[in-house]
Formats: sequence, C-alpha cells, structure tokens
Amino acid sequence: MSVNTSKPNDKPREAGEGGQPLLVSSARARYRKRLAYALAFLLPGLGLYSALILYPTVQSLIYAVQDWDGRTPRFVGLANFAELIHDRLVWVGAANNLRVLFLLLVFQLPLALILAYMLSRRPHVAGFFRFVYFVPSIVGAATMALLWGFIYERDHGILNTLLRTLGLEHWIQPWLSKDGVVQWAVAVPGVYAGVGFFVIIFMAAIAEIPESIYEAAELDGASGWHQLIYITLPSIQGVYAMACVLAVTDALSAFVFPFILTNCGPLHRTETLTSYAVWQSFRNYRRGYGAAIAVFHFAIAVVATLLIRRFARREQEISKAL
Repeated sequence: MSVNTSKPNDKPREAGEGGQPLLVSSARARYRKRLAYALAFLLPGLGLYSALILYPTVQSLIYAVQDWDGRTPRFVGLANFAELIHDRLVWVGAANNLRVLFLLLVFQLPLALILAYMLSRRPHVAGFFRFVYFVPSIVGAATMALLWGFIYERDHGILNTLLRTLGLEHWIQPWLSKDGVVQWAVAVPGVYAGVGFFVIIFMAAIAEIPESIYEAAELDGASGWHQLIYITLPSIQGVYAMACVLAVTDALSAFVFPFILTNCGPLHRTETLTSYAVWQSFRNYRRGYGAAIAVFHFAIAVVATLLIRRFARREQEISKAL
C-alpha cells in the first residue's frame, strides 16, 4: 500500500517557458529586458566610436603598409616604417612632442594642482577664479593661437613691447623665427590654455578629501605647503595619474599652435609627429607614409600611457604598504 507523503498545504510549482519555474523564467525575462535597454543606450555610442575611431585606425594600419598617393595603392610591407626610422624630420617632430610633454608634466600639472589647492582653501573666491582659469579652454585652440601670435609679434608684439618698457632690450627675440627659441615659443601657449581644465579636475578631487584631515594637520602645525605635499597629493594620486595620461595625449597630439603660429616652420623646425603626418599625407601626397608616421605616433602614445599607469599603480601600492 502506497503512502501519500505530501503535505496538505503543498502546491505544485507553476512552470514557465521551457518547463522552468516561473520565478526563474521571470528573472531571465527581466535580465533580457535590462540587457536590451543597455544595448539601446550603448549602440549609438559604439557606432560613433567604431566609425570615428576604430575604422580610421584599421584603415591607417592598412595604408601604412602601402605606397599610396590617393589613387593607386601598392603594397610595400614594412618599407614605410624602415624609411621613417631614418627620416630626420620624424625625430624632429618626436623631440618637439617631448618638449611639449616636458612642459605639461613639469609646469602645467603642478601649477594646476597648486591653483586648485589654493582655491579649495578659499571657497569664497573659488567660483570667480575657476571661471577665469577655465576661459582659455572655452575659447578654443585656434583663437588662442591667434592671440599668442599677437603676443609674439616681433616689432609691436605685446611681449617685446613689455620687455622694451622694462628696459630688458637684450631679452627681445624674434620669438617665432629663431632656432632654439621658436620650439619653446610654440609649446608655451598649450601649457597656458590647458591649466584651467586641470584646475577644475583637481578641485573636484580635493573636494572629496575630508576637511577634518586638514584641521588636524593645522593643529599639528603643518604649513599649507606641507598639507599640499603630504595630504592633498597622496589623496588624489589616482586623479593626478589620470591627468598625466591626459597630458601625454595632449602633448602627442600637439598640432594647432605650431601650425597656426609658424606653419610648422621655419624649415620644419616646429613640426610635430601629427603635423608631419598631415604634411606627408596631404601636401606631399604620400598618404601611405603619412599613415605609417601616424601608427608610429600611436604606438608611442600607448607605450607612454602604459608606463605612466604602471608607475602610478606601483606608487599606490607603496603608499598602501606604508
């Protein structure tokens, strides 16, 4: 005789699609619905990224191994890369990019950090000066380059007029034509134009630091400089590393200021890798060689970014260990 072991209150589970319990089926339906919403939001961005970044990158890789003047491409393998290694102007452009990077890392970012710290400690004036510092970023690089052209003008430029007024005639220079001077002259405007952008970023990061830490440091007699070095900088180390990566990107993509101020002259002395790739592609009609320079440029940017990220990660690990 069989014994019925089921309890009176037991009810059969309702089944969903595929014989699965209704609860599991409902969870899967919600997951698919959320996935569909996520894809709906992601697809426009992915489409633009693919059209504007991925596709040109792949095309550059293809053109880089071709001898192409815009009409009939001819496969040449790595000949373009072998040529650029021995091209003096490639290394002139790389040196000018490194010069810009030096100014950004040594002057722009530390200056932006100091200004951000000072403004964060003076909140009653922060709003006004935040706008003042950010104005050059709003104006645009082309407009700023034209402005600096007036500043550097040899006979009646603002800079030489100021030096003449101060009795410093021996400092007067043909800023945009003298070798050894023009390379630095076209790099300085980029430093000035980007300070405000990083001030805003650093101020947002500093605002996340608890005020009690600064108050405790003041009670211990720490000066403002010591608070900046030992509290602010370690606390925003990750943000500062990100700013360094952005600085690398800005330095390696430098183009507008040398192009507008000197047309990348005189005698290609202010060429950057970007401007030289453009010159080879659209003025010298060697688009395959220009693409090879662009790929070489991209490889340098990737290596520099990875090195900075690895160094920053190592510093964070050391800080946590201490």
